Amino acid sequence: MKKVFKSIGIILITLIVIFAGFLGYMTINDYRPAKIEHLDFQGQGVRLTEPDTLDIITWNIGYCGLGKEQDFFFDGGKGVRPDKADQERYLHGVLEQVGQMHGIDFILLQEVDRRSKRSYFVDQIPLIAAKLENYVAGFAYNYKSAFVPQPVTKPYGRAEAGLMTLSKYQPASSQRYALAADASWPVGLFMLKRCFMTFRYPLDEGKELVVVNQHMSAYDDGTVKEQQMDTLKKFLLNEYNKGNYVITGGDWNQFPPSFHPLLSGKDGVVAMNVETDFPAEGWQWVSDQTHMTNRKLDMPYREGQTDAVVIDYFLLSPNLVPVEVNVWDFGFENSDHQPVYLRFALRK
Repeated sequence: MKKVFKSIGIILITLIVIFAGFLGYMTINDYRPAKIEHLDFQGQGVRLTEPDTLDIITWNIGYCGLGKEQDFFFDGGKGVRPDKADQERYLHGVLEQVGQMHGIDFILLQEVDRRSKRSYFVDQIPLIAAKLENYVAGFAYNYKSAFVPQPVTKPYGRAEAGLMTLSKYQPASSQRYALAADASWPVGLFMLKRCFMTFRYPLDEGKELVVVNQHMSAYDDGTVKEQQMDTLKKFLLNEYNKGNYVITGGDWNQFPPSFHPLLSGKDGVVAMNVETDFPAEGWQWVSDQTHMTNRKLDMPYREGQTDAVVIDYFLLSPNLVPVEVNVWDFGFENSDHQPVYLRFALRK
């Protein structure tokens, strides 16, 4: 009996040592970005000369792995990653759809992968940039984990992804601003390190147009999103008080003020709406609610059966004027999100 207990003890100690070593390795290699980082960008654009109107599009491409046949374990489904043939098809489809955006002034993309197991370690950045010749391209990490152990039977593995902004115009600078992380240590070792990124364009009289690309937390109880929104609020008000024009787009993981969906199942995202007067009175939430921008991943997509919501849209400072907004309806063919297009003008 003593030998049995001794053997069990040795096994337990060995497992504890292995687990402690794993946590130690992950902690040493944890991605720890500064609160503000200056980003490099590639390409050469033309000077922004304040035309009558400008246009912008935002799209969460779902790392080219969440096409209409997919479900996802974090959303109540079972899938971890698509098979390679499906992933290659989604990647080709996303690239073709991005190519249709050529000519749009600003393009904001979320969930762009670099070296992730879920997308077969394909670096998607140069492939996207190649579809948009003569654009300036910038990238900011918001996910960088050497190994994600969930689910235990089929681990997510390495994950590297982030935000990508593309522009016809030459920005003066680009920055990454850290937001509250999805979780604290040790769970935070395997979760996203959220952020928003900016492209800045000089205008007349010392003012700037600031284009913000963001992706808020998804699966929290709302507490983390509130912290992230508070950080964004301070930034936006500071920029507007300088006299700058500010437009923010992306995946908010929250509903617009007037949107109240009827969901047949439990939503993995806490059902909360952004505040009408965020960050202050006069700012404008601009969305197209005639077409849904995100579908749920508890099942493969079936039109009319799969729950869908609006969580992708824009926020404009009071000195900007929305002209036209619409969703590009691709039927969730290659991503669980749809692109949202906006034309806007500067208020003189």
